[in-house]
Amino acid sequence: MSKEIILNNVKNALNKNPLQSNSGVYTDILKPIENDMVQEYKRGQEVNKAILIESTKDDLENAIKSILEKENIKQVLLPKSLQDISITQEKIIYNKPVDELRNTLFQVECGIFEANYGVSNLGIFSVASNSDQPRLLSLITKYNIVLLKKENIKENLSTTLQAYKKENGDKLPTNILFIAGPSRTADIEFQVVLGVHGPQIVYVILY
Repeated sequence: MSKEIILNNVKNALNKNPLQSNSGVYTDILKPIENDMVQEYKRGQEVNKAILIESTKDDLENAIKSILEKENIKQVLLPKSLQDISITQEKIIYNKPVDELRNTLFQVECGIFEANYGVSNLGIFSVASNSDQPRLLSLITKYNIVLLKKENIKENLSTTLQAYKKENGDKLPTNILFIAGPSRTADIEFQVVLGVHGPQIVYVILY
């Protein structure tokens, strides 16, 4: 096929199916149902199978205690930033390397940690790993209790990443986890099973 024929075919194709735009434009195809970012986040988080609880800053400890009592939790894994939470359960503070905590770390039932941001249109939360709140904290326990400030809910993934960059000198953290809810897999006969290789139950406390 000659070059002339190819170019003529392209021209005819463009006449029948003209390009809509010559410039790339980002369009959010995940259209929100709610106009309120918090309400949209709550809807998405429930779709993602997390158990969502609303609280206030003053009542945060009571919300945590009620979950621990409901699930009959005996041991809790905490980052250094939350080590002063007043609970009756045994507290394991994640303040040492994995090798030094190995004997207890993988036996703890529940992890409590703070999310940096929520992503409204996806119904997920994000956690930037650091020495105060290590990555494993959100991955190895059966239960997760996630604390998220309503003011830290962002519209979409793009605005969330921009917020991270703004607070980190125009750079992204080296490790960011985006978590929808309980872990899941569809490897077996394409059936979705929750909690196979990570938390089986995830509570998100909005305050």
